[in-house]
Amino acid sequence: MKKKITAIEVNPEHIDFSFYFEDDGLTNIGGENCAVYIIPPDRRHYRGFNMDEYERIEEQAEAIIEGFDDIKNGYKDYYNSYKEVMENNEIIYNSRKCSLLKKWSENANINDTECIAEFLTIITGEEWSVKSFTGYSQGDYCEIMYCEKHYSKEHLIEIGKFWLGCGTEFCIDDCYGYYVTDDIRWTEDGRLVKHLADLYGCKPEELEVHLYKGEHKVVDYELLAI
Repeated sequence: MKKKITAIEVNPEHIDFSFYFEDDGLTNIGGENCAVYIIPPDRRHYRGFNMDEYERIEEQAEAIIEGFDDIKNGYKDYYNSYKEVMENNEIIYNSRKCSLLKKWSENANINDTECIAEFLTIITGEEWSVKSFTGYSQGDYCEIMYCEKHYSKEHLIEIGKFWLGCGTEFCIDDCYGYYVTDDIRWTEDGRLVKHLADLYGCKPEELEVHLYKGEHKVVDYELLAI
């Protein structure tokens, strides 16, 4: 009989989800507009994901708002046209994009993630959205901004849950890093085994899954010989 592949759940104390977020596919390194931005509720105490780039987008949006406002009010100390404002802020000009930015800038608030998502939709030509996630403890909250072209609903839920620690990790065939969301981990049907098999690249019947149930200390004694 062929020996089964062993999948062992990792002790929760030893799980580090930061390895999940080292994937270049979650940043713009992997391709145009493929980054996700994870924004925490309190930026002073909690750092999000891809935040340096997100803050640059905020700065770009703010520059457009201020530049368009100056042109609208007849102030031409820095720019002479809407086109010049856009091109100076690294946005390729066309009349439709300019018209959309004009309308957007009238009531724009760069502290609103939905507003920044709308800004990205205009300048990239692809639809951007925001979804919020909550964890198990009070204050466990984040917003994720993403391009709909690159992320399915299932993938986005996975990202949000792992960021908030709502998941677990398995070691399969002595290799760590097989992450599973809690809603799959705690099912009593065959979903967990099938999911792990899909991650590893084998058939469910080839996998033997061991769930973590806790640890205990074993005390050894030796008889004193006199």
